[in-house]
Amino acid sequence: MPQRTDGVDNRRTDTRDRILTVALRLFATQGYATTSLREIADELGVTKAALYFHFKTKEDILNGILLGHLDSINTMIDDAADSAATLDGRKEFLRRLAAYQAARSAHLVRLIRENFTEITNLPLGAEIKKGQRRLFEALAGPDATLSDRIRARTAFIAVQSAAMSAEWEDADEDEVMEAALTVALEVLDGGRN
Repeated sequence: MPQRTDGVDNRRTDTRDRILTVALRLFATQGYATTSLREIADELGVTKAALYFHFKTKEDILNGILLGHLDSINTMIDDAADSAATLDGRKEFLRRLAAYQAARSAHLVRLIRENFTEITNLPLGAEIKKGQRRLFEALAGPDATLSDRIRARTAFIAVQSAAMSAEWEDADEDEVMEAALTVALEVLDGGRN
């Protein structure tokens, strides 16, 4: 019998997580607009009614994916708040962002990149923009110059490029991620070390 912890049915949480994982992959590979709830249910081997138990609409699923991402990013930013005052602290923060992205796979980056308009028009879109701004501010550091802010955004984009480059490079994903992180750290450093 499934265990219950603090009144939470673990089966329900596991199913919800599976839905989000499968939907993320399908949204990223097929596109958000062209993926149907039926396709998500079929991929999971459940009925649409079972899917509706957890999420009423495709937008609810997308919000679930994005909210989980936003929560993770905000937690990393909060954890890096004190150390981001130094360049070494910001580099460590960038390494944690790269590790997070590697664990989440290229699907999340691709989903956001290819569905940016739909995502920013969601009610959650304003929170995502706010989280992204916080992330860039943390990477740029206190009293950042315009050049520092540009370096921070460029370094972040370099890390994200690993997700886009993996399919084009004759290297495994780990090699691509390591190369992207090396470039991102060099950009963030700005020739200071």
